[in-house]
Amino acid sequence: MINVICSSKKWFIKYSSNKFKNKNFIFIKKKEKLNLKYLKKIKPKFIFFTHWSYKVPRNILNSYNCINFHVAPLPFGRGGSPIQNLIIRDFKKSPLCAIKMIEKLDAGPIILKKKLDLSGNLEEIFKRMTKIIEIMILEIIKKLPKYNIQKGEIYNFKRIKPKESNLVYEKKIISIYNKIRMLDSDEYPRAFLKLNGLKIIFNDVLKINKNTLKANCIIKKLL
Repeated sequence: MINVICSSKKWFIKYSSNKFKNKNFIFIKKKEKLNLKYLKKIKPKFIFFTHWSYKVPRNILNSYNCINFHVAPLPFGRGGSPIQNLIIRDFKKSPLCAIKMIEKLDAGPIILKKKLDLSGNLEEIFKRMTKIIEIMILEIIKKLPKYNIQKGEIYNFKRIKPKESNLVYEKKIISIYNKIRMLDSDEYPRAFLKLNGLKIIFNDVLKINKNTLKANCIIKKLL
């Protein structure tokens, strides 16, 4: 039985365990590899999207069991950059949802939910997500749970843009702390400041108290 895992970002593949690195799981990293001709050849039972930055063609959604993973208390939090948007809104934890994919983004029925801790930096959150998603994938493969239609008020997140990594917009210590940690991964533009022809890039932030934080930084000269 073949199952496909689609991941346009590196974090899931980086942290996934050896049980997912065998002939039963095929990883797709590039948009052009996800096509009907290839899928008909390998005949996957499920196609899991752990982090996919592209629109999935309708013919694939209609032909296969496509399931994506989304961090938000859906239907609140559909859309882009959910982890960052939740941290900005002071969420400490969130459901990690496995969703039956339909054409409308993050709007399909929920198959499975697990709780995700949003503390620490983004890379630490990705590590926790990987382990939880692995458990969810194995549960779904073993026995596909019932679909549960999303209920409640819909709220759509907007994707965080690279320019929003600039700390110049932040006025509070807690906001600066959250901005640095929520972008602290090689997958995203890290938080930064520009000063006198220099770009100061921050990571490894610690909140000391309500008035102080400590972080590492890299200083680059702007060309």
